Amino acid sequence: MEHNYIQEALAHYNITVPEIELLRHNENLTYRVGNEYLLQIHEPVEGFSTDFFYEGIERIEIYKAELAFQAHLKKQGMQIREAVENCHGECITKLQNGTYATVSKWLEGESLDKLELNAEICYQIGEMLACLHQKAKGFRVSPVKTYGKQHCECTKRRFQALENLGLSNEYSLNMQKCCDHAGAVLENVQDEFQMIHGDLSASNILQTPDGLVPIDFSFFGMGHPMYDLAVLFGNIGGTLARRQQIAEGYRNAGGTIRYDVLDACFVLTLLDCLGIHYEQWSKQEWFASRMQRWHKENLIPYVQGERI
Repeated sequence: MEHNYIQEALAHYNITVPEIELLRHNENLTYRVGNEYLLQIHEPVEGFSTDFFYEGIERIEIYKAELAFQAHLKKQGMQIREAVENCHGECITKLQNGTYATVSKWLEGESLDKLELNAEICYQIGEMLACLHQKAKGFRVSPVKTYGKQHCECTKRRFQALENLGLSNEYSLNMQKCCDHAGAVLENVQDEFQMIHGDLSASNILQTPDGLVPIDFSFFGMGHPMYDLAVLFGNIGGTLARRQQIAEGYRNAGGTIRYDVLDACFVLTLLDCLGIHYEQWSKQEWFASRMQRWHKENLIPYVQGERI
């Protein structure tokens, strides 16, 4: 079936290449197609649930908005993967089973999850993020996901539903309280919301000859800039030194850090990950102890009003 998806999708672009490599499968099936193209088939891996992210929004409209955002950033001078039109002059292709596919030009580089993240790279990550936020400021497109109070309510309902899949009531209630606290903070700063990337992990940043490049905007949307910084702190800046370097690069490139909002966003990014991955992660041996640690070190202190 996977092979059929690929051939059907590429037929819409008149692309025929002998080598097709699966790069990863999370929210999308992502392939390198020869040396010129990247193919994404928007079919999530089993147990990867993002429906609560997009309540009431048609996915194809999200894909269109995502491409418009990337086109804007490219027009503003950022290095961004360039979408490829299919034979009908469209950037989004609907396959026979209703799944959507997109193709972009291959961008040569190495994702940061394959490199040693030294102080210089961490500083450059902060600079890149500040640049992205500056280029994105003032741009609007709809419909998009908004990482505000309403999103916190969606995430809260997700945890209520997960109690039917094994999430303990104790954990669920505490996570719902975190949603309420974060939602209140974000409600007070919604006038500072702008377009953000939403998923800046090490695997979503390329090191290229021309500098660092953000890729995979699948979770882009309207939100506070601190949400992107919080994702970086959670996914890349695991040590204090790394976080300090990212923060320094961000500030020196013109970014402003709001620590109260950063705490709320940091907790929300953790809750979002749990909401998306719970069905997968809960089956892993490491999960129970990690869940306990997250509550002890992050979620319970946050509800009690401590700094994260």
